[in-house]
Amino acid sequence: MWQGTLCKMLIQHEDPLSYTLHDAFGGPGLELSDLLGSHLSLRHNNERRCVHCGSSTNRLFGEGSCYPCFTTLPQNDICILKPELCHYHDTGNPCRDAAWGERHCFQPHVLYLAVSSGLKVGITRQSQVPVRWMDQGASQALPVLRVADRLTVGRLEHALAAHIPDKTHWQRMLRHELPEVDLMAERQRVLDLLDGGGQAELLEPRIWSFTYPSLAWPTKVKSLGLEKLNRVEGRLMAIKGQYLILDNGVINIRKHSGWCVQVEVLP
Repeated sequence: MWQGTLCKMLIQHEDPLSYTLHDAFGGPGLELSDLLGSHLSLRHNNERRCVHCGSSTNRLFGEGSCYPCFTTLPQNDICILKPELCHYHDTGNPCRDAAWGERHCFQPHVLYLAVSSGLKVGITRQSQVPVRWMDQGASQALPVLRVADRLTVGRLEHALAAHIPDKTHWQRMLRHELPEVDLMAERQRVLDLLDGGGQAELLEPRIWSFTYPSLAWPTKVKSLGLEKLNRVEGRLMAIKGQYLILDNGVINIRKHSGWCVQVEVLP
């Protein structure tokens, strides 16, 4: 019923969230929320394509890049994973693409707190609110500070990581374990740790909440991947973050960016 090249699913902030399987090259999408309870099959057709240049490749790097794109494009540089290592102004190791850096890194960024597997601190471009939190499978999120660029907010996050986790325990998140967290109290703790946030703009304390489409949540989480299985199939029980949760395991769609697949609904 659908054929395309996988990339990050599109998510709409509704109650519950609405998910669309998205084709990396602009083909028709597949609405997933109405397929809860259906027996789905995702079959790899033995082709992988770089989501940036479209070339066929035997191996993908990062989130769907061929090796040349992985080693040359700015969105694959180390500072994307570790923004405190931004080297835009380093003449000995300049940005891979200064124009791209100006469009993406020298834009307003938000420091936030979220509850996914537990409390975490994170950062995102202001334009990615609330998409970033839905991608991570957060049940709640609270923006705290806004700054003018990625390097500055990355340094704030790096300083806080010694006190507040900056990673998500993905299995716990997919089991939908929702710990009790007082986000307002944690917001104040962040401000105390950062001595008020310095020159950063303090944001209005609004808590965002997210409900994910589900029939049931797994008690054990088994990862399924097309690297070892030519076909992944099972009954779709829930969708959270960038994962399809089947009755026999979970598959990370974003991790499979660039994989060409056929999706069917089986009897």
